[in-house]
Amino acid sequence: MLSFMQVCSRHFVDGMPTKENPHPTLFAYNNFKEPLKCRSLVSINKRLQPTQAETREKLDKFVENVHEKEISESAIERQTLIRKADTPPNIDDSHGQLLMECSSTPPVAAEETILSLCETLDKVVQQCLPDHQYSSNTVNDNQCGPETVDRGMQTDIGMEEMAEFMDLKKRFENTNAIMRDLFIEKVTASDKSVKQYTGVPSKSMLNGLYDILDEASPNIKYWSGQCSAHETSYQENMEKRKSGPSRKLSKYEEFIITLIRLRLAVFTFFLADIFGVSNARVSQIFTTWVNFMYHILTPLLVWPSTPVIKKFLPKSFKLSYPNTVCIIDCTEFFIHKPRSPSAQSRTYSVYKHHNTYKALIGITPSEAIIFVSNLWGGNTSDRYITQHCGFLDNVRPGHEIMADRGFLIRDLLLEKGAKLVIPPFTKKCNWGKGKRLLQSDIIKTRRIANLRIHVERAIERLKNFNILSNTMPLTLKPLSNQILKVCAFLCNLQTPLVKK
Repeated sequence: MLSFMQVCSRHFVDGMPTKENPHPTLFAYNNFKEPLKCRSLVSINKRLQPTQAETREKLDKFVENVHEKEISESAIERQTLIRKADTPPNIDDSHGQLLMECSSTPPVAAEETILSLCETLDKVVQQCLPDHQYSSNTVNDNQCGPETVDRGMQTDIGMEEMAEFMDLKKRFENTNAIMRDLFIEKVTASDKSVKQYTGVPSKSMLNGLYDILDEASPNIKYWSGQCSAHETSYQENMEKRKSGPSRKLSKYEEFIITLIRLRLAVFTFFLADIFGVSNARVSQIFTTWVNFMYHILTPLLVWPSTPVIKKFLPKSFKLSYPNTVCIIDCTEFFIHKPRSPSAQSRTYSVYKHHNTYKALIGITPSEAIIFVSNLWGGNTSDRYITQHCGFLDNVRPGHEIMADRGFLIRDLLLEKGAKLVIPPFTKKCNWGKGKRLLQSDIIKTRRIANLRIHVERAIERLKNFNILSNTMPLTLKPLSNQILKVCAFLCNLQTPLVKK
């Protein structure tokens, strides 16, 4: 049985039994490989020598065939030359003569001729390329020839194009400027985008508002603390330059930053990244422009005269309450919880179950905001705010003030000769919960509620500015009154909600 056993060649180092390696040594347990130390260099050389010899033989045969082919081709060419020398050439057949000359040229000479032709062509192209560019860009071949080209004019045009190219290159190298320009272009692309980003109803109104502010104060100094408010030499002396680093942003861009922060309540680092400035610079710009807009725009929140109010009185008011001049209501704005316990108690609202600021808002029947009080703590009553915020200074005899049931200010208005219009209170009865409304009281309540709802709509517009609807950080406490009144003025720029 042993004589019929066979072993695969894979188990031998040389692929078969040899004198150097007669026994199989490669098996599965050693992955059919032998350690490098056990491998002999002689066996490796023997395995490599046959392949090298074969390749050498193939190369020698290929070279011999090439030489034989070249010798046969040269002999054929010589015979054709001898035959053509015996026959006279045909003078008329120029193309044939050219072909004969080209075919009779030796290979080496033909290569030299081609190289020389390429060199001459390169020289001609280098000499003629500028003239060709000038003529193709600025000269019409039908009007004038290449000799009448005005080189000076062509050079000037090239320099202008180069200058434009360099300006574009510098602009694209400044990535912050590119991002800033694209964002401003996106914000002011249409009336819809302007309203979404800034709260101003249209692009033309946005530009008009900026022109008013720019004309009011061409030079604005950044806010840098309470002491900087008394330094007026920079505003008064036009020749004196502003101290500190130069502005990276234009006044229009700073104006847009302020409106976007009021409308969207975005973080300062977001605006800093878009406009390519520091986080502190955005806060400084916002503080400066909010105070500046407050001083310019707040005087425009005026209480109009009675004839003007009645001129624009809607029909719904003319039928029921023609003497109404103002609708009032208090609204609250969420704030972060203060650290001081006394501040927590003053700002905590039982109605909202949160720390809030409270303000009194007054609108005309046509829904124009005409009065905005300063902010008070959320724990302050509506009567106290109405009595001490300066609202009663605008009330005249004969006025009717519409409000909710919570405003117990009838006695305060009687002192001014005015009338309070509020829904009627319930009366005592002997059944149910002990209180009831008469049928006439229910009709009156519905009528007043349908008219008083407009102040709620005005407050809703005011809170569309997210800086007021979101929870206000305590860092904005010094700017809270300015922010509220600036947003109230921006609401007046929108179209009235009440139809005539």
